[in-house]
Amino acid sequence: MTTNPAELVSGRSGDHVALVVDGERELRVADWTARSEELAARLAPARTALRHDDWIEHAVAALAVHLAGGTVLGLPPALPEAEVRARLAECEATQVLPGPVGDQPAARDDDVAEILYTSGTTGRPKAVAVPAANLTYGHEGRGKLFTGVSGVLAAVPLGTNAGHSALMTAMTAPATTHVLTDLGPENVARMLEKLRVPMAIVPPSTATRMVAYGWHERYDLSGLRALMLGSAPVPMATVARLMEALPGVRIVIGYGSTESAPAFVHRPVETPPTEADEGLLGRPSAGTDVRITEAGEICLRSAAPPRRYLTDAAANERTFRDGWTHMGDLGELDAEGRLRLLDRAADVIVSGGRRISSLRVEHALHRHPEVVEAAAYGGPEGVTAAVVLRSPVAEDDLRAFAADRLDPAERPTRYVVTDALPRGPIGKTLKRLLAG
Repeated sequence: MTTNPAELVSGRSGDHVALVVDGERELRVADWTARSEELAARLAPARTALRHDDWIEHAVAALAVHLAGGTVLGLPPALPEAEVRARLAECEATQVLPGPVGDQPAARDDDVAEILYTSGTTGRPKAVAVPAANLTYGHEGRGKLFTGVSGVLAAVPLGTNAGHSALMTAMTAPATTHVLTDLGPENVARMLEKLRVPMAIVPPSTATRMVAYGWHERYDLSGLRALMLGSAPVPMATVARLMEALPGVRIVIGYGSTESAPAFVHRPVETPPTEADEGLLGRPSAGTDVRITEAGEICLRSAAPPRRYLTDAAANERTFRDGWTHMGDLGELDAEGRLRLLDRAADVIVSGGRRISSLRVEHALHRHPEVVEAAAYGGPEGVTAAVVLRSPVAEDDLRAFAADRLDPAERPTRYVVTDALPRGPIGKTLKRLLAG
């Protein structure tokens, strides 16, 4: 069984174009392997932080670290310096690329192949240790997912968990993986027109803004055949508008986490969704099990060796129990075995003695034609909604719209109009910054 990412790349045709940046710069397997082998010969087998702002240089360095027997710690290029220092210290990284190499302390005696950070939606991002056998588990299935596909656009940021997934796709998939420097919604639509790739992986926040401003209609996306939306809740209003504008495109909603991978839940959206489909995530993928605890929390597991938090023993006890990963999300399973997400446990709003789903409020507001983005959170007088508007809307209009779709206790008592919602590296809304 393959347990080293380097083996995944070295076993492929040297002529295969594995990675393309901005539709212009290519990385072929032969070049990737040769450059990585040259760098690996100069590296210590240590925990190594990657601070590249270039996808190809990052890919070469990541493979080199694996070849050298080290541990990869990817860091987003825009990460503040104070956070960089904190992560280097927490992970005990003794080697930083780009930077001087050689004469570094050897790696710790463990099986950690990569260290990934969570998105930090409910607090400071946590370091997740990924064993080598977890990293490569099911790589054959990942490759089959893209069989017959010439290329896939992964519109995700470098140095994040989503970026790591894109790099693993480049290592394993028969398709060419396309990545972008500019992840703005208009540029994503522009590049889908330019590249004409049949498959794309797009964060829900990017898709929502693309639809709200009409970029999906201003650019020709007719080359697209499948669109994967994952990493955050997806408003059905966004999915409905995409299906209307892109007939024939298969839209798939995905659900998982940095901690639970490779466990995964997905739902191909077969018919135009209604309000009754909000939160519906679908069925577990092959090799994934799902259960709901008595408290209503979603748990996932797979046969892969488990991940763990690198330095947080208390969080490990809460999250990884009896072979299950506790997701921190509330959900339910229907009679057909389909999983529905009700809310992030930490985001549930308690008002007037009632527990209110922030997602339910947000999904209702997303159906307003002028609402680009919405985030609901608890305020001193009940539910507060922060909204990004495409054009000015009277608050009375928002209140009337919400009254037609939400119960009295769920209706926002206060609206905050803002130019943008605070978001983490992969586009998840950081509600703690709104409520705090």
